[in-house]
Amino acid sequence: MAKNLGAKELLQGLFSVPKEERLRASLLFGWLFLFITTYYVLRPVRRGIVLDGLGNDNMCFVYMGTALVTGLTVYIYSRFAHLPRRVLIGTIYSVFFLNLLGFYFALPGGGSLMAGVFWVWLDVFSIMGVTLFWMYANDVYDSATARTLFGIISAGGGLGAVTGSSITVSLVKALGTYNMLLVAAALILSALALFLTLEKTSRATHMRRPTMEVKKADLSRWDEVFKAILASRFLLFLSLLVCFERITPDFIQYLYNDVLHNMASGVDAITQLDAGLERTRGLVEFVVELFLVSLILKKAGTRFCLSSSAATILSAVVLFALVGNPLFIVCAFHLDEGMRHAWFKSAKELTYTVTSRDVLYNIKPVIEMFFYRFARGFAGLAIYFTQVLHFGVKGVMALTALSSFVWLFAAFGLTREFERLEFERLEKDKNSDSVSESSKEKSKSTVETAV
Repeated sequence: MAKNLGAKELLQGLFSVPKEERLRASLLFGWLFLFITTYYVLRPVRRGIVLDGLGNDNMCFVYMGTALVTGLTVYIYSRFAHLPRRVLIGTIYSVFFLNLLGFYFALPGGGSLMAGVFWVWLDVFSIMGVTLFWMYANDVYDSATARTLFGIISAGGGLGAVTGSSITVSLVKALGTYNMLLVAAALILSALALFLTLEKTSRATHMRRPTMEVKKADLSRWDEVFKAILASRFLLFLSLLVCFERITPDFIQYLYNDVLHNMASGVDAITQLDAGLERTRGLVEFVVELFLVSLILKKAGTRFCLSSSAATILSAVVLFALVGNPLFIVCAFHLDEGMRHAWFKSAKELTYTVTSRDVLYNIKPVIEMFFYRFARGFAGLAIYFTQVLHFGVKGVMALTALSSFVWLFAAFGLTREFERLEFERLEKDKNSDSVSESSKEKSKSTVETAV
């Protein structure tokens, strides 16, 4: 009986998309699918180029460079955040397309420096493209609708991960690593076309967000953005979560890169091995996102979704320290990637649905792009000092455990703040409904008296 009920709830969650939302949800699914496909075509390509040309020992400098470049990118973005979203997002995706064409010509023979530049660029590309996508989704859905749809929509990312890594596995030997950049350019152009279609067909209505407001200020200025963050416990916990959901995986990625480099040699071999692992994980990710994320969000709750990845990494690092089997690192890396892309991402984006449009278009990019990549720079600096001080793998493992604890603290704090804000919003809605009913009754009474 319980099994039948669970299956029934699962199917209802999957196919309960309201009729009026099906077109928009499908277009959002397709947009995310194409973008993540592009990223997963490029991700093993990047790892192959960088590990073969630059080496894992120099990754700390790449992480620090990422923080600086992302800071500059977010600063430039803030100058144009006031533009209509069609112009803003459309222009950024067009720049992505042109960048890929440029790398196609620059990377072959570009040496280790160009390999490092490409790693940094792909970091900025991935976080900016995904942030813009979820910014748009946050803008058109409230938290109630998001609980139902975000898991299904995010399955586009899981399907994209499978498709992108499969494309690279299938084509890299025939086309070569560098020609995969042209494949990625065609995909990002398709994503741009789908976004423009979505904008053309999407209703101009924006969901009301009465709970999480910020004081009116010039949010194109960074000092005002930082003041707004410091004035809000919700935004502080969110910023801390975003930072440590980047720092912790970077530590585990450093350990994973070391394991991977010992498993294969040569740019094409590393690319193919990594793409194969990505494809397997992506397939599981897609199934989980499509069938389970909405159910997990509703049943397990936001706290579990935000903290499970950190708990998994912490457990894996402890086991690796005790047993010494590198498979714990491989499993931790891919489990973390899968959980963050599935229910963690959906839960984090769900928390933004109680915020205002000022937060979405001005504060969110600073948190999700600048803070996120600044955290990567911090991770790179920490790894650099473990090398300088000769702490080696044990030092990185200790940092991973510590950052996992901070991630858990931030996840629990953010959940409390989100639940408080959501409760306040529900109370406001109830009061608003009560006032509305009272007004109707009063009007009805007045009419009856007059008659």
